[in-house]
Amino acid sequence: MTTIERPPARSRTARFLEGAHRWGWFEETSALYTARTGVSARRLVVYPPGTTSSQRRAIVFRRRWPAAGGLLALLPAFVLAPAPAVVAIGAMVVVYVAGFVVALVATRRVWPECRVIRCSTVSVGEQHETYGEEQLVTASLAALLALERARQEGRIDEVGFELGWSRVYDLAHSRHAE
Repeated sequence: MTTIERPPARSRTARFLEGAHRWGWFEETSALYTARTGVSARRLVVYPPGTTSSQRRAIVFRRRWPAAGGLLALLPAFVLAPAPAVVAIGAMVVVYVAGFVVALVATRRVWPECRVIRCSTVSVGEQHETYGEEQLVTASLAALLALERARQEGRIDEVGFELGWSRVYDLAHSRHAE
């Protein structure tokens, strides 16, 4: 049996700037939120296969900007504290809006190509209702994580990884188009 060379490990910096996974991201409401509201939501976002590291950084920037931009927009308020409040607020708005413009421009080509699969479960008493593509979210996430694990262990090469990724992407696209 031939072992394929393992890819180099991604640094913490790369994981922070580009996200935990090369193929996209998965998010789920917390157990506490679910316990309080009875609503559990899951979202899987799959990038187009072949997404470059710079495109991933731009997507992560766009995703994180609302919170990070809010904090960053406070800097002009601190710097302009002696100035009138209107000037400080205006500077804060300019910084915040500028971040959104940069994020939109940087992701203008890749963002529309991302595929999103969602599902949610609403629990009322003993009854549970599921909305969206629960099986597709679960199966797609499992397939992407298995591909990632196989690539890290050297069982598949980059071409096999991209092929599996594209199959999940295409399946999400075909369901998205329905």
